[in-house]
Amino acid sequence: MGTELKANTTISHYRLGNKIAAGGMGEVYLAHDINLDRKVAIKFLHDELSHDADKLKRFVQEAKAASALNHPNILTVYEIGEVDGKNYIATEWIEGKTLRDQISPEGPMPLRKVLKTAIQVGEALAAAHAAGIIHRDIKPENIMIRNDGYAKVVDFGLAKLTEPVAAAASTDDATRDLINTTPGIIMGTVSYMSPEQARGRVIDARTDIFSLGVVLYELLTNRQPFTGETTSHAIVAILEKEPQPLFVMGHNIPVELERITLRALEKNVDDRYQTAKELVDDLIALRKQLEFEEELERTGSPNSVMPTRMLMSDAIERVEPDNTIAVLPFLNMSRNEDGDYFSDGLAEELLNVLSKIQGLRVAARTSAFAFKGTQTTIAEIGKALNVGSVLEGSIRISGNRVRISVQLIKVADGYHIWSQTYDRTMDDIFAVQDDIAESVVEELRAMLLGEVPGSDASKQVMIEVANAVKGRAANPEAQRLMLLGRHFLDRTTREDTEKAVEFFHEALDLDPGYALCWAELGRAYSIEAGRVWVPVSEGFDRSREATLKALTLEPDLAEGHAQLGRILLSYDWDLVGAAVSYKRALNLAPGSSSVLDGASVLSYKLGRLDEALELSNRVLIQDPLSAAFWHNHGLTCHAAGLLVEAEMAFRRAIELVPQRAVSHALLALVMLDQDKADSAFEQAVQEPYEMWRIWAMAIINFAAGNKGDADEALVKLTAEHAEGNSYQIAEVFAMRGDVDQAFEWLERAFDERDSGLTHAKINPRFRPLYGEPRWTELLTRIGFKP
Repeated sequence: MGTELKANTTISHYRLGNKIAAGGMGEVYLAHDINLDRKVAIKFLHDELSHDADKLKRFVQEAKAASALNHPNILTVYEIGEVDGKNYIATEWIEGKTLRDQISPEGPMPLRKVLKTAIQVGEALAAAHAAGIIHRDIKPENIMIRNDGYAKVVDFGLAKLTEPVAAAASTDDATRDLINTTPGIIMGTVSYMSPEQARGRVIDARTDIFSLGVVLYELLTNRQPFTGETTSHAIVAILEKEPQPLFVMGHNIPVELERITLRALEKNVDDRYQTAKELVDDLIALRKQLEFEEELERTGSPNSVMPTRMLMSDAIERVEPDNTIAVLPFLNMSRNEDGDYFSDGLAEELLNVLSKIQGLRVAARTSAFAFKGTQTTIAEIGKALNVGSVLEGSIRISGNRVRISVQLIKVADGYHIWSQTYDRTMDDIFAVQDDIAESVVEELRAMLLGEVPGSDASKQVMIEVANAVKGRAANPEAQRLMLLGRHFLDRTTREDTEKAVEFFHEALDLDPGYALCWAELGRAYSIEAGRVWVPVSEGFDRSREATLKALTLEPDLAEGHAQLGRILLSYDWDLVGAAVSYKRALNLAPGSSSVLDGASVLSYKLGRLDEALELSNRVLIQDPLSAAFWHNHGLTCHAAGLLVEAEMAFRRAIELVPQRAVSHALLALVMLDQDKADSAFEQAVQEPYEMWRIWAMAIINFAAGNKGDADEALVKLTAEHAEGNSYQIAEVFAMRGDVDQAFEWLERAFDERDSGLTHAKINPRFRPLYGEPRWTELLTRIGFKP
């Protein structure tokens, strides 16, 4: 492009960094978008090519083709422009490497990674083909793998908009082949071309399927199916030679995967996969089957249920941010620092209301409130929480007067969509909450759906908000006390939980019809019982009484149905009843991360791991900074045999809360199941809670052959930590193969109503008991179907 552009040169609103790539069409620079404060990649067409009408046309076509596509596996194009004779395309910047760089000379790519990559690229092609666009140059160099393992198809420079077939009847095949072997006539990279592309014939979407088949073959074998000493030899191989069967190369490739690969490489387009979706469907079905077979081989258990694998990264990245919002903790500008609970509480109330509005996804409290007191920008918060808009505000209280300032901000450009200031009395706080919620919903829908505020759509919003606030207080002071109680309950210590119970009772003395407060009281009681701070049966009886009171006052209270589900699952072992309660709660509050997590845990315990993973991924989309939810996701992944994903989940939980109970111990067992004994010991010794640390060491030492240390840990566990931990002791005996002792401790757990038993069906440490009639009988008594 003439002289090379220098770093810090400003082109339009982009400040250039270093050159990162160069090719026949142009050069690519890393740059900074000054207006939107983000990294971008800028591709400049060579100066000499800007005057070539055909090259310029292809350059513009690349931008138009890519910008017409909106898919998480396709590079996003931001802008096409021209400044001072320099033509450029601005695209998203991808942190990662090309698939070519991921191919190791030491051997083929692991099968799971091959399937993941092929499926994502296939889904990208399916989206492009549906839009009438053919890529025409699918190869490892045009597939970026982000640092998190996510695939992105790039470089639509050879893309060709689908057009009617127009065969040149006057030109025979031989003549056409000769013409199209001339350099510069064939479009694409020779080794990855389809036969029809190499012949220069009119092509359709099936040419991309052939190219993906070549990539798939190469990933599985570390060699291309069609090669030659020269370009002409390679073209002859594509046109005339069949690829070598995969099984003869000595790699352990499933027969079905070989069939899929060779079908994608059929020379006759009518014998090939006809759509990318058809290819993707076969790859997904194969992945399910392989996971199922792996689990059967590992356990031999008819109770095992292998899931449809759904990676959390896939789920998170596929969510479009436009209909998403985070409600940040409001800034307390009052002189009284104790007003924090009120400013936080008001933001949380708005968050809860918005989470019950259909069509909105609301970042959960744990994640949104993680930014309290930080200097994080709106753009950084939006990126971290994957939301399109942010609601922030401030509160100033003086006596009975309150001033609330609120603004709704679009993350992409920092634009204030809406803002308002309310000067009211504390007695009027409910009306303010409703006004804010209605305004936010109206503005978001106007932006997304074109609904006009003040129309019938506004009336519908008022109805939805009214339904969402069911169960709240009639007395402002009662609400204040409930918010204060919730503030202490979230601290999770025994003393703070007792304070929370006191505040909930004070609120209910003022407002006995406060349904939401009854539900919160039920939650506090179940926490006390679950942690054995009070007698278990006594605590759960109190929890049930308060929860049923809440539902009597307000039958459509999502929080009440979710709490009832927890009681039915953890104490009553009524799995059917718990499922009904969670389903009802999800219908009422589809955006509640706590409800989604409860439903996910229930599905996990029932062995419906595909459903559990889907729900768990939805939880993490809304609450990516919750250590508890990452921990639960780790449990589900471990049960499903997804050991790498389980390790990542537990490590994320520990990263968020380093001293979190149990996560180190469970991560240690994941490492053990990956045959990484040293890493397992390393994690176990970091477990902060003694009982769980001893439990993990008893299991790891036995598996490592250190019988003396294993026996010593087990003796200490039974002598010093038996109370309330019968289920965990049974796990240790089971994995040691001591079946009778395992059942003895399981019976003790049953008599103690140990909630751990609800994990029994899916717990991999009980596999040695699967063939025992006593095992089936125990599961039936707990409530699982035989």
